[in-house]
Amino acid sequence: MKRGLSHAQGSHGSFDQFDWDRLRIFRAVARTCSMSAAASLLGVSLPTISRRITELESTLHTELFRRNHTGVILTKAGDALLRHADLVADTIEAAQNEVCSAANDSGTHIQLVCSEAIALYWIAPRLAQFQLSNPDTIVDLTISDSPSDFHDLAGDIAIQGLRPTESDLMVSRIGRSHYAGFVSAEWEKDHAMPSSLSDLARRKALVHSPYSELLQRSGNSFPGLDMMRRMNTLETMVSFCESAIAPALLPTHIADRFPDLVVCPAPRSPAIDIWLYHTPRVRKLKNGGCFLEWLHHILSADQSEWFRQVDVTRTC
Repeated sequence: MKRGLSHAQGSHGSFDQFDWDRLRIFRAVARTCSMSAAASLLGVSLPTISRRITELESTLHTELFRRNHTGVILTKAGDALLRHADLVADTIEAAQNEVCSAANDSGTHIQLVCSEAIALYWIAPRLAQFQLSNPDTIVDLTISDSPSDFHDLAGDIAIQGLRPTESDLMVSRIGRSHYAGFVSAEWEKDHAMPSSLSDLARRKALVHSPYSELLQRSGNSFPGLDMMRRMNTLETMVSFCESAIAPALLPTHIADRFPDLVVCPAPRSPAIDIWLYHTPRVRKLKNGGCFLEWLHHILSADQSEWFRQVDVTRTC
């Protein structure tokens, strides 16, 4: 629908005139393909709808709609504006949800970002125990081996294999995660047990990518590491190992959950420290201190020998 618009080149409407109310009305017209339907949807008069669209087109110096026999259709410029308007709408909705959530925060929500090896095979199986004892506390467990996800996900507590560098975090080393070669009993029937890390490498043993990257970053890798088959998920590695497809280099505490896997007598691969860190906010939460104590408890050497300084599988 043409309105005698000015198409002066280089002339753009100011940001102040490009307000959300006009975009909101524009989106309603675009979605309903009708000004009258948009007026009914938004609870405003048809003249108001028409005037707002005219103002928006004047601001942008372009035609956004064309009339047809059923209502209106978007022009190419209108279609482009709708994509951006939808992004603006999503941003506003997200902002409203976050602000409302912060305003109504009763201090009972805890975001735990944990490395896969610890989260999947130690924290997750025990988390229900804590949740049942503390029903008013909501714990969200996110599995990630990327330290940057702690900030991206607005984490409260993290358990990782790399010490953070931020000075505003409370940091403590709570144990060590030891690694060893594992095979299935079925695999052992048809193969000689690997007697060294190089032997494991020659047999294309599986290795967890985050563990491999952590070793290389710390300069603590070993010969043959690059020959191993890297995988991104420990669950897949365990499945392959149980199925006698290949040996796997796994954290030793996995034996607590998969007792049928056999530990290789080969020298152990390098252990990694387990770091627990959290924001100052955690201590202010209703059960924040209690949750921290629980994490320290289930990972302590007294309760979990797997995380002692010394590798207990050497004596198994």
